[in-house]
Amino acid sequence: MPIAEFDMRVVTPDGEAWRGRATSVVVPGLDGYFGVWRGHCPLIAGMDIGAVLIKTPEEHVVTMIAVAGGFVEVTGKGVTVLAESAEVSAEIDVIRASHAEDRARERLSHSFADIDVARAEVALKKALNRKRIVERAKGKPTELV
Repeated sequence: MPIAEFDMRVVTPDGEAWRGRATSVVVPGLDGYFGVWRGHCPLIAGMDIGAVLIKTPEEHVVTMIAVAGGFVEVTGKGVTVLAESAEVSAEIDVIRASHAEDRARERLSHSFADIDVARAEVALKKALNRKRIVERAKGKPTELV
């Protein structure tokens, strides 16, 4: 029996980050991760910082994409992720993510009046998310999903 597929796109302000056919998608919703399969009811939902996991028709292939918030739209034609930023796991620069983590931790370790704590916390969350996704893509256990 053929697996039910649908069109899947991940789009950012800089352009399309990923496009293809999927059999299922897991998305980091604002209230937690949720799955989408063909025939899912139409919806628009906010996304948190996390990983979009795309199961493709090829056997045992899951594409992991780091996203930093945005929206997901599910229609009868497919799924579109509109992300503030998105990086496929294979394209994530781990050294850059580590430097971003170090900078965010440095900012948070000081209690200067000119430090935007909320911004530093978001930067830290994004950096840690990118690093977790790379580790997960390499088959190492993480706390991701």
